[in-house]
Amino acid sequence: MLLMSSILVLFGTLMSVSSSSWVGVWLGMEINLLNFMVLMNPDGTFVVEPSAKYFVVQGIGSNFVLSGFLLSEVFHSVISSIFLVIGFMLKSGVCPFHSWLPSVVSSSSWFPAMMVLTWQKLSPFVFMGWFIGDFLVILSTVLLALVGGIGGLNQHSVRSLLAYSSFVHSSWMVLALLESFWIFIIYWVVYSLSVGMVFWSCGSSGKVHLKSKGRLIWVSFGVFMLMGLPPFLGFTCKILVFLSVHSYVIFICVIGSVISMKYYLTLAYSLILGSPIFGHWYKTLRSTVIIFFNISLNLVGFLAMTIFLFL
Repeated sequence: MLLMSSILVLFGTLMSVSSSSWVGVWLGMEINLLNFMVLMNPDGTFVVEPSAKYFVVQGIGSNFVLSGFLLSEVFHSVISSIFLVIGFMLKSGVCPFHSWLPSVVSSSSWFPAMMVLTWQKLSPFVFMGWFIGDFLVILSTVLLALVGGIGGLNQHSVRSLLAYSSFVHSSWMVLALLESFWIFIIYWVVYSLSVGMVFWSCGSSGKVHLKSKGRLIWVSFGVFMLMGLPPFLGFTCKILVFLSVHSYVIFICVIGSVISMKYYLTLAYSLILGSPIFGHWYKTLRSTVIIFFNISLNLVGFLAMTIFLFL
């Protein structure tokens, strides 16, 4: 049952993004949603709060998409575009329709939470790219970067941090769609791998296993990639977006990323100090760790100044 639902979740998304009609887009999203509800409750017990909240929000988003499609067939007006944009924003959990996502992620088990942050956002983002010039989408991008950066400062669980982190990364992905679909895909793949590393390391308990050396290494790589420090791939993706996007909104995304580095560094620091494996290593290699972060941050500053000089 779970294997079949997983296949249909993948099929629904692929059907949506490859469809040439709004009917196919809507139908693919509904196939994805109904089968994802099975994955949210793999043991057969219905977890009321996250499942019900996710289903209601996605259902409302689907209604907006269907209404926008029907209006576009009759009127071809701006109203139909607004309905479609609102529907996709609801489904992907971007501002100002973002409040449901942190609570769903923090109260779900690790695999559904990872899927909500990665795979389930793919098709809504792709179709938001069709309306990327709309003022509503640009405003949402600005709010995403600020809400993600500031909102994560008060979070203490890994899943809540990743939920707010996803807002910051979503703003970068939406901007990537301004210029190139393939830059968006590269960013989304790297982001999904980073989130997958962290969730795999946490396991079903939602906590990092501090006694497992392998898991600590994976979660550290995932956090550094999400942070966007050089020489990790997350930094490369942000540079690609920064160099390709010709909009001042990108500077708001940079500010949100800088703010979010605070809770990334706090998480990484607590992992190193809290681990019985790496705790004594840290005491002997403390100066090396500090030098690494100083070099990384100075490299970020140097590259940023170089880019500004040539703009």
